[in-house]
Amino acid sequence: MLALFTGAMVGASLFLMATGALMTFFKSALNLNQAQLGVILSTELIGSVAMTSVAGLLTDRFGDKAVVLWSGMLMGVALIAAAIFANFTWLLACLFVYGIGYAAVTPAGCHAIIFFFKKSARGLAMGVRQCGVPIAGVIGSILLPAVAVRFEYRGALVAAGILTLIACGIASTLYREPTELQGERISIGAMLLEMLEIARMSRLILLTLTSMILAVGQFALIGYLALTFAHAAGYSVALSVALFTISQAAAIVGRLAWGWISDHVFGGNRALPLAVVCVVVALLALAMAGVGPHTAVWMAVLVSAALGFAAEGWIGVSVIGFAEIGGEEHSGSALGVGLTWTLLAAMLAPAIFGAVVDTQGFSMAWRWLALVQALGIVPALLAGSAAFGFLHRKSVA
Repeated sequence: MLALFTGAMVGASLFLMATGALMTFFKSALNLNQAQLGVILSTELIGSVAMTSVAGLLTDRFGDKAVVLWSGMLMGVALIAAAIFANFTWLLACLFVYGIGYAAVTPAGCHAIIFFFKKSARGLAMGVRQCGVPIAGVIGSILLPAVAVRFEYRGALVAAGILTLIACGIASTLYREPTELQGERISIGAMLLEMLEIARMSRLILLTLTSMILAVGQFALIGYLALTFAHAAGYSVALSVALFTISQAAAIVGRLAWGWISDHVFGGNRALPLAVVCVVVALLALAMAGVGPHTAVWMAVLVSAALGFAAEGWIGVSVIGFAEIGGEEHSGSALGVGLTWTLLAAMLAPAIFGAVVDTQGFSMAWRWLALVQALGIVPALLAGSAAFGFLHRKSVA
C-alpha cells in the first residue's frame, strides 16, 4: 500500500517539483519576466486551492483507489494538452486543470495510513509517502530539463503527463482497498457539515497557520533556489539546477527524519517539530540572502541541502497531524481544510517572491522570507501545547 501510494505521489509531482528547474526554458521560449515565472508555479496551485476541500470530501466518500485513478487521468491529460500550443495563456489554463487533479494527491492514501499504521509509526509512514514529492524533484529536475534541451519545454510537459498517467494507473489498479476504506455512504451535504465542524477546531487552525507559513518557504525554494544561484551568484544553469537537485535529495532524507522525530522525539506531537523547522528555515533564508558572486560552491551545496532538508522535509508531519485530527473516518475532510489554506499560501508565495525580486532583488526577497518563517513559531508552539493537553486529558480519562 505504502509503495503504491508513494509511486503515485512521485508520478503526480514530477512536473510540479521540476518547475523550478524548467524556469529558464519557460523564460527563453515565452519571453517572461520573474513575476510571470512565479505565476506559472502559482497557477499550478490555484486549482489545488480551489479543489482540495472537495478532493478531501470525495476521498472520504469514494475511497482512495477511485480518487487516485481519476486525479491521475486529469493531471496527465492536462500536462499533455499544455504542450499543444507554445502560448503563455494556454500553458496557464492547462496547469490550472493540472492543479485541480493535484488537489487529490495528498488526501488519497491518508485513510490507508491511518488504518494500517499505529500512531507511533504514522509520522514515519507518512514521511515515507511524502518522500514521493522530493523523489519526483530529483527525477524531474534531471529528466525533464534533459528532455527540454532536445524538445523544448513542451516535450517535458508530454513526458511528465505520460509518467503521471502510468504511475497513478498502476497504483489504482494494484491497490486492494479494505472494505472499511471504500467510502462513507452518506450524502455530500452531511459530510460538508462534518467538515465545517472540524474546521472550527483550534488545533487544526493553529496547525494550519504554521503549515501556511512553512509552505511559503517551501515554494520559494522550489521556484527560486536555482534562479538565485544563477542570477545572484552567477553560476551556470547546469550548476544551479544541480544545486536544486541536491536540495530535493536532501528533502527525501528530511521527510523521513522529521517523521521519525515527531514519532519518537516529540512522542507523536506533530506541531512542536514544526516550530523547530520554522527556526531552521528562517536562518537558512538569511544564508540565501547572502548569496553573491563570492559564494563558494561548497557553501552553496551545504545551504541547498540544509534548505531542502528543512523547508521541504516538514510536510509529512503536517499532513499526518491534519489526518489524525480527523481520524479514520474524516481524515480526508480534515486534510481538505488544512491543505486548502496551506496550498493558498503556497500558491501566492512564488508570484509574491518573484515580484519582490523584480523590485528589491534576490537578497531582500530572502530576508523577507526569513521574517515570515519566524512568525510560524508562535502558532506551532500553541498547537503543540493544545495537543499535549488533549493527549494528557485522554490518558487521564
